[in-house]
Amino acid sequence: MVKSNRRKKQDRDKAAVGRAEQERRRTRAERERQSAGHFEQLNDPSVSPADVAGILAAEFPDRVLAAGMMRLRMSLGVPAEEITETARLLLEGTAPEPPGIGALAVAALAAHLAGDEDAEHDYARELLARADASGDPGQRIAVIGSATGRDHPGETCELIGLYLREHPDDELAASIYARALAKAYVQAEPGELETAALERYGDRSGADALDHAVGEFAERTQWGAIIRKWMEEERADPRRDRWRPAERDATDALLAEVAINFLFTSEAADGDEDTPLRAFAAALETAAELAARAAERDQHIRYGVWQLADPSPSPGVWCTDLVSGTQRYAQFPAEVIDGAPPWSAWLGALTPADGIWRATRAGIWLSPVEGDAVAEYAEDAVWHLLHTVTGAPGPQAPAMEQVRFGQAEPYCVRWETGEEPEPEFGDFSSPVIARLAPRLASWVWLKRAERVLLQNTDGEPMVLVDAVVEVDGDVTERLFERSDFGEEEDGEDGQFVWWGEPAVDRSGEPVVLRFHDDGSAHVTGPDDDEEERVVRGRLTPEPGRVRVRVNSQARLKRLLAILKESGAAPKLTEESRSQPSMDFAWGPVPGDGVTARQWAEDWLGQAVAVLDFHTPRHAAGGDQADRLRLEGLLRQLEYQSALSAARGGQPVDTAWLRAELGPTY
Repeated sequence: MVKSNRRKKQDRDKAAVGRAEQERRRTRAERERQSAGHFEQLNDPSVSPADVAGILAAEFPDRVLAAGMMRLRMSLGVPAEEITETARLLLEGTAPEPPGIGALAVAALAAHLAGDEDAEHDYARELLARADASGDPGQRIAVIGSATGRDHPGETCELIGLYLREHPDDELAASIYARALAKAYVQAEPGELETAALERYGDRSGADALDHAVGEFAERTQWGAIIRKWMEEERADPRRDRWRPAERDATDALLAEVAINFLFTSEAADGDEDTPLRAFAAALETAAELAARAAERDQHIRYGVWQLADPSPSPGVWCTDLVSGTQRYAQFPAEVIDGAPPWSAWLGALTPADGIWRATRAGIWLSPVEGDAVAEYAEDAVWHLLHTVTGAPGPQAPAMEQVRFGQAEPYCVRWETGEEPEPEFGDFSSPVIARLAPRLASWVWLKRAERVLLQNTDGEPMVLVDAVVEVDGDVTERLFERSDFGEEEDGEDGQFVWWGEPAVDRSGEPVVLRFHDDGSAHVTGPDDDEEERVVRGRLTPEPGRVRVRVNSQARLKRLLAILKESGAAPKLTEESRSQPSMDFAWGPVPGDGVTARQWAEDWLGQAVAVLDFHTPRHAAGGDQADRLRLEGLLRQLEYQSALSAARGGQPVDTAWLRAELGPTY
């Protein structure tokens, strides 16, 4: 069949499009190879200023990052004179055209290194002018941040602070502000701008004035009675008398704060002024400055479970909400944050004041284990409400009894696994967490007040037992004749398992602390890949003896009876016990003659409940779920160890533990 001219033209057009796409791909690949080579050269201190200038002109003509590359080269030993020469060549290379942002950034850095303040300020002003002319807010923010790289963090703070007052949720700007503040904080002799920035950051007078004014407003209006009535209803918990006085005070403070910010009612106001805070902002007698602060708080306040990897202020701290993944650099009152251990989680609110995020004084500190459980519950509640609002089918609302202390997944590592937070989810979750916060706090108090009796799946008190039993003959062959002994998939070499009955699905029952659905005792059975069976114990046979690991004294007694029935003539020769602790990563605190290092060495080889009764060493080589749980336990250890050290106890050398477990930790 002969093709028509029209069809031939279509074929030629398609071929041309294909060739053009192939050429674009080749060009892009070549460009990527060239860029990789350029970056390799920038990391080589022996490359000449002329070559460096050429690379910067090609790669960063309009990016402040060009100056960052020069600071990188200085860290590799390149002298300041070469930076100055590179800047000269860049400026000459652009003539007669005006220099780009990249060349100006390098020139400003070179002028700073040479001590030429006038030239540096001229280049800095031109940089800002170019950034403004670009119409790109990100470009302006980057230019502002470059002042910190030239040892002028005060300039960065002054300029970025103005921007953050209008855009407190801008994470890039907040990150630049945090770096500038941190650099000013460690300067031996901060300048006037740096001193002013630090004083402004630590000044809570505006936030405190707003709290005081809103409180007075509520008391002299109908809102005071409405708030008191609501608080009394929320306090109606018969178990409240088991809390400590400080815990009752902390919960009352949370209740009062939530009422001010989120107590919606039509009893006292109409329209949008349906919370005490909004009513205060709209009141005619409210001063304009206070009204603006109230409106800012109403729009941006964020309740969450804010985890602090390092609670040492410098001068602020980075916080991550375990529920939404939102990150903030926040200022905490000294009386609130002093003494907080690493990985503490703050159940409470952060709110901006003139662009500076500040923690309120109402909230409670949680351990990593508690933070995981509270975050899990809060997220379930948020998703339930979202599905309710949208009308889509979704999970049932969780019952309060299902706050799974010690059983929740490790939320404390959730946002380090590549999962991307959604800002909109954080906006939606904040009021939900606010209304839940006082009740969640009450469950934390009850958990701390009562000694949690951990039970295994047989309902027996949990005691982790590691024992050595002398035996006659080959116990492996004898026990394998029974249906309740066998090998475990992915188990440790040379180890076999004592199986229990098939696990019963209790997903519809209230969750209690029995380690059923937390992954600690459910593994695939040897006979039926679809059937889950409870692990009663693990045995490692050795010549003339067998090492036994079980999680109750009753199970050890039953296992010895089985060995006796098999003719092994068992004799218990060694036995160590550890009482699992909800707050100390399932192991005893160093003491009673045990050094911290001995404790750490033992812990690495100890069967751990939340690691599916594997050892930390085994979990370190396991799949991602194993490694995440292990990282969660290490953070709990660091938290608890810091508390122990503050009380004069023996801190666990968690750095040594991480080194022993491998580079991932």
